[in-house]
Amino acid sequence: MFDPRELTLSLEDLETVPHGLDLVIAIHGFVDAGAAAEAAAAAILDTLPHRSIVEFDTDVLIDHRSRRPRILFNEDKIEEYLPHSLTLLVVEDDAGVPFLLLTGPEPDWMWERFTDAVLDLIERLGVASTTIITSIGMPVPHTRPLVSTVSGNRVELIEQYSAWRPVSQVPGSVIHRIEHRLHPIAPVVTFTVLVPHYVGESGSAGPALAALEGVTSATSLAFRTEELRQADREFQQLVAQQMETNEELVRIVRTLEARYDAFMAQSSVRSPLTDEDGSLPSADEIAEELERYLQQRRRPGADPLG
Repeated sequence: MFDPRELTLSLEDLETVPHGLDLVIAIHGFVDAGAAAEAAAAAILDTLPHRSIVEFDTDVLIDHRSRRPRILFNEDKIEEYLPHSLTLLVVEDDAGVPFLLLTGPEPDWMWERFTDAVLDLIERLGVASTTIITSIGMPVPHTRPLVSTVSGNRVELIEQYSAWRPVSQVPGSVIHRIEHRLHPIAPVVTFTVLVPHYVGESGSAGPALAALEGVTSATSLAFRTEELRQADREFQQLVAQQMETNEELVRIVRTLEARYDAFMAQSSVRSPLTDEDGSLPSADEIAEELERYLQQRRRPGADPLG
């Protein structure tokens, strides 16, 4: 019989870790449009005191041929090998309140055993609540506040913050499995940020900010978001500059704004994501154009603000 604890390596005696903390899960991979979870976790670890307490065996969990680790090649030698890291950490928020953070790449293998291992840690550490952050690409405008689909068993958060409640069958991820397993036994909530699909991976910090705001809503934890907010302001300025000369992008954004506003006002439009006939507005060419523009502006020597 496989022991799920074989997937973990405790870096310190877990009995010394404060019990009853909130757990934040920010695993990146399939459900991480705009790198919301990855960027949110990076912002936490870049700005707040933390220490690792458990490492997962990525040599077993990750397909290294599909997601290859990075190396640093320096002229005539391999200077550094940067393995994948899937880690549980203790972090202190901006007010000194400790919490747990599980972050790293989504496992490719052993989802059930990985979930067993996570639930085992939740039980051993007496976790008070689990908050999961994810994101998906949707036809929503970048000019409006990013909203979320909220799921789990914390009804008060779902009622207050869930802007879109679809009924659909979609590909799952291991974080969906964790929420599903926790639902009948412990407090759990997932904030899935709806990220503008034409923005893609262009560098917007908005999705990460929205994800952290979801965590704050669920846990009252305080984060340092100044750098993310500055990055988001610069991104908004870049997109605004492109819109000044791209009438097609303006047309699409205005259409998305109208649909978004109508939905948020509880109109007869079924959702901010589809036309009345259920079709999705295509923005692929605009997304490519936007990405080319932003890549050009990010070249060495370019003024990011024009």
